[in-house]
Amino acid sequence: MPKESPILVGLEIGTSKICAAIGEENERGEFTLLGIGQAKSHGVRKGEIVDPAKAQEDVRAALGNAEEQAQVMVRNLFLGVTGRHIEGFNNMGMHPVASDDRLVTAQDVADAANNAKAITLPAEHTILHTIRQRICLDGIEIADKPVGMLGRKVEAHVHVIHGNSLRIQNSMRLVQALSIEVNQPVFNGLANAQAVLSPEDKENGALVIDIGGGATEFVFQQGQAIRQSGVFAIGGDHVSNDIALGLKINIGLAERLKIQHGAAVVGADSRGRSVRLGDDDLGLSQREVSLEHLHRIMSARLQELLELIAERCSEACLLDEARAGVFLSGGCSHIPGIDTLAQRIFRLPVTRATCRNITGNSATLGHPEFATAIGIARYGGMRLRNRPRPRFSLRNVLPFLR
Repeated sequence: MPKESPILVGLEIGTSKICAAIGEENERGEFTLLGIGQAKSHGVRKGEIVDPAKAQEDVRAALGNAEEQAQVMVRNLFLGVTGRHIEGFNNMGMHPVASDDRLVTAQDVADAANNAKAITLPAEHTILHTIRQRICLDGIEIADKPVGMLGRKVEAHVHVIHGNSLRIQNSMRLVQALSIEVNQPVFNGLANAQAVLSPEDKENGALVIDIGGGATEFVFQQGQAIRQSGVFAIGGDHVSNDIALGLKINIGLAERLKIQHGAAVVGADSRGRSVRLGDDDLGLSQREVSLEHLHRIMSARLQELLELIAERCSEACLLDEARAGVFLSGGCSHIPGIDTLAQRIFRLPVTRATCRNITGNSATLGHPEFATAIGIARYGGMRLRNRPRPRFSLRNVLPFLR
């Protein structure tokens, strides 16, 4: 009989897989992974639900596997969300110090922060996260809060992550139909960074890229602040599709070629070599394809994706501040040569990410494709520990419709 325990659960509903992570925190905030469960995803495309019935069955299977491994019963969880509708941007709010003595109060700081959140969003969008970047007093950055200092103007700089409320609700309803409460929706990219970055990485500035099956999230973190974030609806499935089109084969064979013989760069050892398809059922057992051609197809798509992220970060002049480098996560981080390709594009050290500062099964923690679900659970612990707030429900989300 599974035991009931105060646990933290993160659920990622991805394009290629559904992943659930169960963990717990001790009184020092140290996170231990208790169990992981996954199921192949059938009802999700480009990170968004297109067949709720199929997706729900996959969620049920992934949660069941995680519950069995952790020997706990899941009653509530933190839900990861992604998709091209998720956007992030920076904003600033200002509040004048109105007192005669110009002494800054806690209310002045709170008013500046509230003004930073007072933004006009696209129709039907809601705020997922508002993350403080820095507080300034008369244009000078203050290490903590300027309460008790003298000044004329308090500025709060924040990073806002928002998304389509209806699409977020669709994911929440799917989970709630299983009689499981959703504590809060969490942006996958933000959660992934919490799993794979050490405190030193954060302080030095790091770009985290999670390349999944149908979507790629990226987050630039410096200290506790998020400087840039976003989603591109491009992932490993698009690489497979390019292979299928370029080599004129079916998508199943393309996926197999990508996994067994793929590479993100065209090396000298691939030139002049070929791979036999070997599918007797389709009459392809004698057909061979050029290994160099396969790698060129894959490299072109992955280069396009990484260059889009580099362009977004360059616009904000962030790459010069990424002293910790680039961290690649997600299933596509296993593709041989993807670190070399990323180094060429970003001109920074590149690391294949693994979960950091987390205890548990070391083999599981070493798999970058599990990092997002683990990060969602860990983010939940940080949220509940540092800034408790009421759990999300559909009633909580609806008032944010804009």
